[in-house]
Amino acid sequence: MAGIFWRGAAMPRIMSGMSIREMMANMWGAVKRSANRVSSVATAPFRRPAGRDPLNMSVVFRGVQILQTAVSGLPVRQLRHGMAVEPARIVERPDPDTWRADFISETVMGLALNGNAFWLRLKGVDGSTIGLRNLPPALVSVSDARGDIANPDKRYWYMGREYTSNDIIHLRFLKVPGRLRGMGPIEAAREEIEGAIDARDYKSRYFSEGTHPTGIISTAKPLNDEVAEKVKESFKRNVDDVKVLTGDLKYTQLALSPKDMQFLETQQFDTTQIARLLGIPASLMLAAVEGSNLTYSNIEQEWIQFADFTLEAYAQPIELALGEVLPRGTSVELDWDSMRRSDTKTKAETYQILIACNVLTVDEARAMEGRPPLPAAPTPQPSNDLEETE
Repeated sequence: MAGIFWRGAAMPRIMSGMSIREMMANMWGAVKRSANRVSSVATAPFRRPAGRDPLNMSVVFRGVQILQTAVSGLPVRQLRHGMAVEPARIVERPDPDTWRADFISETVMGLALNGNAFWLRLKGVDGSTIGLRNLPPALVSVSDARGDIANPDKRYWYMGREYTSNDIIHLRFLKVPGRLRGMGPIEAAREEIEGAIDARDYKSRYFSEGTHPTGIISTAKPLNDEVAEKVKESFKRNVDDVKVLTGDLKYTQLALSPKDMQFLETQQFDTTQIARLLGIPASLMLAAVEGSNLTYSNIEQEWIQFADFTLEAYAQPIELALGEVLPRGTSVELDWDSMRRSDTKTKAETYQILIACNVLTVDEARAMEGRPPLPAAPTPQPSNDLEETE
């Protein structure tokens, strides 16, 4: 076999009991298995062109910041068979090198922008998971080593190193059948957001590059190209000087209203569209919706829907992923009470009803508000009146 060289005694061991055809078949199988690692089922992260970062838009930045703040600020409860227990160290601080709020904020950012979050398990000497580390989703590629997209054996590539599902916990925002990676709202509506970026950039160029005419010089008489060019150059020669028009030349200034100059209707439409895309109430985005009539009850209902249908989509993968690193029968929940009840009066009335129905005790209600139990009432002492009478 020309072109193949064997060193030392390797050739007799390989060739022993194996025909050349069998050896070639084994070599071809090895090549196919290697190629499968970067086959067509491998999914690389989407690379956004430089200068088109959606976070450069104020409305996208504001929306993602609201999502980060809302989810990262929620209290975390650890449950054992449905009963609250003391949170484990990895729940209190998943990444030993950063605060839990920052760790969750990075996860929410990855889910919103990329649709994915990747947690690298930090393992102790015994192989148990002692911490988690957020990996940049844009630098992680996902492939299927099995070649069966319906039942994939996922492999993750980060910084030139391969990881398995035992090393990385993969969180996905929107799960699409047939896709190894999740889909986030920003990626799903990429064209809409880039259209809003185009409108913003056009407005900037409109004023900075002077691509629009400032006025029109007109006359009732026909002018040839040479005369028209001379009139235009004379008018442009000194823009700050007094202009003198001869004959029946007439100058009409093209002036836009302040509303048109700022593209206010376009901006309002884009803001409403992106708020709808992110599932954030317009009141939180400081955007006025035409024809809406906001009242106290409407805003309260908006907040409840925001917690149930938007924040839950980010919180649920985090809860399930944290439960993966805890013993069997233990789960993690994010406490939504502060998001679903808008004011102190409503919370007090709710606690009063639950205590009256024996659903909660007073101390349990105080614990939900982060307050210690009430001090024990003093034990009544027996009266000595009878002894004194005798």
